[in-house]
Amino acid sequence: MSSTNRPTRGSRRTAMALATMSLVAAVAATAPSMANAVSGSSSGTRQAVTQTRNAVSASTAPNLRVKAANGVTYLYRRFGHPTADSVPLVFFQHFRGNIDGWDPKLIDTIAAEREVILVDNAGVGGSTGITPSTDQQMALDAIDFIDALELPRYDLFGFSLGGEVAQEVALRRPWQVRRVVLAATGPQGGVDQRATDPDILQRTLKDDPGPEDYLFLFFKNTASSQAAGAEFLQRLGQRTTDPDTPTSLATRDHQLTAWSEWGITDKSRLVRLKSLFQPVLVADGESDILMPAENSHLLAKYLPNAQLHIYPDAGHGFLYQYAVKFGTEVNTFLDR
Repeated sequence: MSSTNRPTRGSRRTAMALATMSLVAAVAATAPSMANAVSGSSSGTRQAVTQTRNAVSASTAPNLRVKAANGVTYLYRRFGHPTADSVPLVFFQHFRGNIDGWDPKLIDTIAAEREVILVDNAGVGGSTGITPSTDQQMALDAIDFIDALELPRYDLFGFSLGGEVAQEVALRRPWQVRRVVLAATGPQGGVDQRATDPDILQRTLKDDPGPEDYLFLFFKNTASSQAAGAEFLQRLGQRTTDPDTPTSLATRDHQLTAWSEWGITDKSRLVRLKSLFQPVLVADGESDILMPAENSHLLAKYLPNAQLHIYPDAGHGFLYQYAVKFGTEVNTFLDR
């Protein structure tokens, strides 16, 4: 859907998505969602997988639900092109973001070569329950979701706050997690992860932020990066059916508490990364003002098996500015 053909609806969708923007992330969805498959049983899960493997786009993949042992019913989408040599790639979203906040160009690039699973964690968007106030509990909730899908082996993709959760899941389930992608995130106890700049805080904590706030926070103040940000905002309107539920202010506040605790500078926490032995792709934009790229350098330094890529002329939203390039890099890394 282009803004030229449908300007009113496109601008409304973008504005509503931006209303759920947060400190370490950006976009959420715009309207209530309905699940097409509801099940807490293994047979129901297998049926849901069969229904969605024919879906080839983030813009058309149906909403699904599964009830986990913790009592939470998770909203998720599962689609793509699984191969005999690949395992599912589970995505953990940014602060206040839901599954509609993913760039369809990025997701479709990755899904062209593997199966992807986008999920709202407990209390987020269309999932039930209460959003925890610690990353560690978010990770345990994510594990309950993965167990409900009966995934014996999988890869992880974590963006921003989702990258913090991905680290915790990988540390707790080393026998299941094969490879990890960490985008625009940092280690617990890293540096400058607690945003204190008044302009950044004012823009990111608004109940109803606008496009100009998002472009300021997630894209570098250059013509090329800002133009890429505008194109990304247009792509958010591609999904026109079964949108997710916007995240709540309660979710914002709980996730803010978790993010703040994670960001307390503490070098002793960095040694935990030595136990995350899986191959890890670490990436960020060189001008990330929300999660400074120095934290990606720390991840690459302390993780035993990591590779680092810092994208030029980009900020926190580098993965959307370089959607195809980064998606291709992710597939190459996961195929090794």
